[in-house]
Amino acid sequence: MKKIGCLLAAFCLVLGFLPPVSAETEDVIIIETVTFGAEYTDIPVVEEAVNKIIFPLLNAKIKLLNVDIRRHESQINKMITNGEQIDLIMAGLTLPMTQMALEGKLLPLDDLVAAHGEHLLSFLGGQIDAGRVNGELYAIPADAYTAKSGGFIYNREMADSLGIQVPNPVSCDQLEQIFSVLHEKLPGVYGTVFGNGETFNPQHDICLEGYGNTLFAYGVTFDPFKSTKIENLFESPAFRDYIHRHREWVEKGYAPNHSLTSGIRSNEYIAHRQVFGMTTNYSPIEGPIQQGNYPFPISIVQITPAVNSTSSLQERMWGIPVTSRCPEKAVAFLDLLYSNAQVANLLSNGIEGIHYRQVEPGVITNVVNADQSAPGYASIFSRFGDQMQVQHWQPATPDFYNELSAFNTQAQNSLSLGYVFNGESVSSEIAAVNSVVSLYLPALECGMLSDVDAALATFIQEVKNAGIDRIIEENQRQLDAWLQEKGHNETAINTGE
Repeated sequence: MKKIGCLLAAFCLVLGFLPPVSAETEDVIIIETVTFGAEYTDIPVVEEAVNKIIFPLLNAKIKLLNVDIRRHESQINKMITNGEQIDLIMAGLTLPMTQMALEGKLLPLDDLVAAHGEHLLSFLGGQIDAGRVNGELYAIPADAYTAKSGGFIYNREMADSLGIQVPNPVSCDQLEQIFSVLHEKLPGVYGTVFGNGETFNPQHDICLEGYGNTLFAYGVTFDPFKSTKIENLFESPAFRDYIHRHREWVEKGYAPNHSLTSGIRSNEYIAHRQVFGMTTNYSPIEGPIQQGNYPFPISIVQITPAVNSTSSLQERMWGIPVTSRCPEKAVAFLDLLYSNAQVANLLSNGIEGIHYRQVEPGVITNVVNADQSAPGYASIFSRFGDQMQVQHWQPATPDFYNELSAFNTQAQNSLSLGYVFNGESVSSEIAAVNSVVSLYLPALECGMLSDVDAALATFIQEVKNAGIDRIIEENQRQLDAWLQEKGHNETAINTGE
């Protein structure tokens, strides 16, 4: 009888007739978390804590995939090309959402969000439309508080010990004066660093709208709350000043001359007290989020005016790749993430008592005797949950939430807020321009080239040969049509037509 039973089982298995152990199978949602690439040994501990909460609600568990920002684009594209499962990615950052959607790498989300994203729709309101391409939703803004400007983050402990005052707001000329004082008082410490391939972003220094392309292939608008003219960033005097300034800082010893090739990340230089600070995005949220990377107090100051723009919404968006194996559960998890403060806090900060301790309501700091040079867990570039529900690191204070709300309310709106460029008709030109920019821009930004003007002239000619003027022309045409339609609709509303 035992032999007969085994034969029957084998027969059923071949025909696919054996019933599952449970009527429902357990899904695993693979979620990327984008960081500076450190190995966080406590990721499994955080996963376990999250899964205890979500499994009874979703019959699913999460698994975090730690992705280095420097390899973000290549790693995610490779996974999708190879058909590997990944269920939630941070579209934006180094992966332009619209380009991914047009290349067929992201799933359309309207039906999924309608079925499983009731809280997301309520929470984001009209901001969710920043994730639309050709009218179809492909990504969900990860942060509802996206007003931003350029800023500078620095070692406050070092500044205090040297009597250095960093004004807020600060200009690049003032930063250079600070670097000069620092260079005199601490010759072995650099003022700033341009990163190991994590090149600086012109938007940290220059107020502009980049239309969602992190390599500025679509063109830019300077002073976007005053102008809707789209221009080639790389031909502008502002960009020339930007790269010349970086070269001069290298020549004066204010920045290392091997930023691009050292293999050392910008935050590691700062954490090891070899560098004073670096430019970054500025908002009340940035300092508290980045504090967890450093074993000393940091401060952050503003460089450019704050602006609300579509590209700031598109900088961090949750997208579901076409290789997802559980898209319904992925959207259901996002809906839970943005309504459940406990889950959002776990993924943002780790576990209380292990990775942080609370010092005031809503304010956290390092646990006693923690080795901050090798934290067990950190969340850097990804955004998890409603930031009004998440605890934030010192230097945040209990006033943080009011400050975040006020910063977003007082920021000026870009004239193109709500506009999304569709690059489908110029996709080959976009790919070519992106390739050229990736080749030339890092060395220019990192101050590695002695003849800046000659290199810039070659760079400009190459992006023109690749088709950037055609892209800008198409972007301007679409923006003008959008502005005309927007104006018509607003006139109709105002006149009751």
